[in-house]
Amino acid sequence: MIARYYLLYASAIADTSFNNGLLHFTHSLEHLLSTVKPDLPHGLGLATLLPVVIKKIYPLTSEILVEIYDPIVPVLKGVPGKSEIISKKVEKWLFDIGITQKLSDKGFTESNISKLAHLAMASPSSGLLISMVPIKAEQEVVERIYKNS
Repeated sequence: MIARYYLLYASAIADTSFNNGLLHFTHSLEHLLSTVKPDLPHGLGLATLLPVVIKKIYPLTSEILVEIYDPIVPVLKGVPGKSEIISKKVEKWLFDIGITQKLSDKGFTESNISKLAHLAMASPSSGLLISMVPIKAEQEVVERIYKNS
């Protein structure tokens, strides 16, 4: 009973954070993945996309992301040119905790990429989230994120 209470409380805090802070690429692009493949757990889809999304947005958000990821990548100092390093370190951390799958391991292929990217750009529910992205969110960028995930 106590565990349920704290889980519900944590979920309420997360929901409040999501609604106030708004999410962008990672959640928007993942929602399409788990819609197309309902057996894909939301968290696994997020973890699969995260390193590539970080790599794309880090140059414009390095000062913020360096604080968020300091426990995982403490060597960074918020220098915009280090997007490859943070992306690889976050991916290694995910692998170290057992999240080793890529989109191809879940059945996604190159032939899915342009359709997924088109859906991401055209979906009304994605529009608000994608508008919050700190980089120019074009279909080609979305395609690269899916392809490299």
